[in-house]
Amino acid sequence: MENDKIKSIEELKDFAKNSFQVLKPCKNRKGKATVEIPVNSYAELSYFLIDVIKVSVVALEADSEGVGTVRNVPNAVSGVLEKLIEIIPFEEMDLLDKIHQMILEVPEEEKKD
Repeated sequence: MENDKIKSIEELKDFAKNSFQVLKPCKNRKGKATVEIPVNSYAELSYFLIDVIKVSVVALEADSEGVGTVRNVPNAVSGVLEKLIEIIPFEEMDLLDKIHQMILEVPEEEKKD
């Protein structure tokens, strides 16, 4: 967009088409959506799932002596956090910022209608 300002609902719709990238509507479950976790291979996916399980075990056993049974806890936690960063919806956040700005700029008399 020219000056990066949305001036109409149509411009908002056009911008939104390209902004909503993270949530994908489920085909079989109305009203539900999925989030893709980008991976390079099945092996990477399996390592990520193992890390999620390890982090969960550590959280459950934090007060007990069983924490030592989970090996390489820092790597497991780091792997989970890295994947979470990858699925943060930055495109959607940009759209929300623009909508928020539009709301702030609406004259008071229009907000009352």
